[in-house]
Amino acid sequence: MARTQNRNWYTRLRDWWENPEADINVRKWAGYGVLIIAVGSILREPLVIIIGFLVLFVGVLLRLWWDNSLRNLTYARTFANTRAFYGGSVPFTLTAQNLKPLPLTRIDVFEQVSPQGKILGHDLYSSMETRNLMFESVFSLGMYERVVHHYHLECDHRGWQTFGPTKLTVRDPFGATVRHLRLDDRNGVLVYPRMVPMSNFVVSPRQPLGDMKPATPLVDDPMRITGVRPYVPGDSPRRIHWRATARTGDLQTRVFESSASPVAAIFLDTITFSHLWEGQNSNLLELSIVVAASMSRQMIDGRHQVGLYANAPAGHRTRTVRISPGRRGGQLQKILENLAMLQPAFGDRIEKMIGQELHRLPWGATAVIITSQVTANFQRSLLRMARAGGANRFVIVAIGEKPTLFPEVARRFAVYHLDGEEAWDAIEHIQLIRL
Repeated sequence: MARTQNRNWYTRLRDWWENPEADINVRKWAGYGVLIIAVGSILREPLVIIIGFLVLFVGVLLRLWWDNSLRNLTYARTFANTRAFYGGSVPFTLTAQNLKPLPLTRIDVFEQVSPQGKILGHDLYSSMETRNLMFESVFSLGMYERVVHHYHLECDHRGWQTFGPTKLTVRDPFGATVRHLRLDDRNGVLVYPRMVPMSNFVVSPRQPLGDMKPATPLVDDPMRITGVRPYVPGDSPRRIHWRATARTGDLQTRVFESSASPVAAIFLDTITFSHLWEGQNSNLLELSIVVAASMSRQMIDGRHQVGLYANAPAGHRTRTVRISPGRRGGQLQKILENLAMLQPAFGDRIEKMIGQELHRLPWGATAVIITSQVTANFQRSLLRMARAGGANRFVIVAIGEKPTLFPEVARRFAVYHLDGEEAWDAIEHIQLIRL
């Protein structure tokens, strides 16, 4: 038993001594130390012998430092918010903690940041290995010390501003050895697209279900009673206001505020050129996204039910964006998140998507089409869908060049135009011009 324990102890010592992963060669330092001690002994120089022991001691000490430098070392990145509006900033912290009796004099932290990332007051440089940017920070930790660095992320580009992976480089006090630690922790902030005020609102909230407004609301909200009126034959018994009836002596009927609201489905066309080989016009695409985001916010604030459809993927999700109309809590956030993650891609033509979704929309819904490609085929497709019947209406918002409209399109549909010469990040007010 004792022989086995000695053998295990010897094996562990040998593995520690000959570890090929170690940045410092203990065998070499020990050899130098023994050589200096031998020379000092031959020359009978105590100072040389002391230097030899110091070399031997420093070599072992550096190796022990290499073994323990990364133990109980933690690093964390924390954002104050995971969602942000365009033009703002999000505070975040980088925290390093050393929970051991071994000081770490220098820790270099290299964070990979998405290409559009900007940190207030700090420069980022390009990475030689990836398309990301690199952000460097330095920590110095004593024994059992915790250090927090505070920064602000500038939100001047929609989409995910991601951080990670992270590389930590720990150096010993003499600069003789280095240890590296890679962390795959990734997080960041989703920046919503830019939103600006709009004029010439394209969907009338007074007649959401066509030109004829029904005398009786489709849906009554029992929590919203606007008054009473005399009973008329055909009124539901549930609407009778019995207290008012007892007070007046005649049957009285409650009058409710209608809870029906206009419905708008925004169809965003992300194709900015007619042919694939022409690529993408990034300014037109971003301007279209700004219009869609601004329109969604304004309509939801105006008590509209709003949905979003786009012929491009949002992040790594499906090939298209399909959000049914609604104005429940979180609807605007869901729309803005998908617009923020929208990626330029050549999918199906927007008229094909409209044809697939039109029959799924509520009766009387308005299809608002934001596109820079008001082509002849596009207009023919809309006319074909309009002639097929149904109570849905079409509104076209043309971005970029002023379109040439078919006479029937100009007569049947509301068509608006927004010039694409102004940059998406400079426009302060969206003025839609009726054609």
